[in-house]
Amino acid sequence: MKKIRNFKVNLRVREIARVIKKLINAPEMSVETEESVQRACHFYSKFITPSVVYDTFSKENMPFVYEKDAPSKWVAQSVFFVTIGTALEEAFKKNEKAFGDHSNTIVSAIAVDGLEQAKNFTQRLVSGEAEDENCDISRGTDLPSDLYEEAAKIIPIDKIDVSIHDGKLVPQYSNCGLFYWIPSKKKNKGK
Repeated sequence: MKKIRNFKVNLRVREIARVIKKLINAPEMSVETEESVQRACHFYSKFITPSVVYDTFSKENMPFVYEKDAPSKWVAQSVFFVTIGTALEEAFKKNEKAFGDHSNTIVSAIAVDGLEQAKNFTQRLVSGEAEDENCDISRGTDLPSDLYEEAAKIIPIDKIDVSIHDGKLVPQYSNCGLFYWIPSKKKNKGK
């Protein structure tokens, strides 16, 4: 089991702005909204405190089976829980209109991007471990909520302050998923 807390993620301001344009259903954002997005990203980035806990299990030792979209020759799975914590939501609640009329939408988009960046970081970690074992990994697969409890039996989610209530992960911006390990194709280096 590996646990990493409070690693840094870089928010993608352009991606966040693109999402906000879709959410507010506007072909173009006003200059004020664009500036609000940039200021909010800068301000709230310090409140994103990602944490991840994960472990890898061989196909034979996996305590539960989830093979949706599984590659045909997988040999192991890395199961993970990742969160950005609660500090962002707490900071937002202190001043909900700090960044204009779309503050709620902006903060939601920031939280989603922060979580996505935390998942990407997790994928890089697992990929490095898989390379050491001559394996590649699949893209991340989100586990359905009915398997959260099973996954929590093998991954100590309390170590990153995540819990499960009524089939949902708490804090809100948390995720549970897995990566499949696939044996690498041997590459012959012509020398």
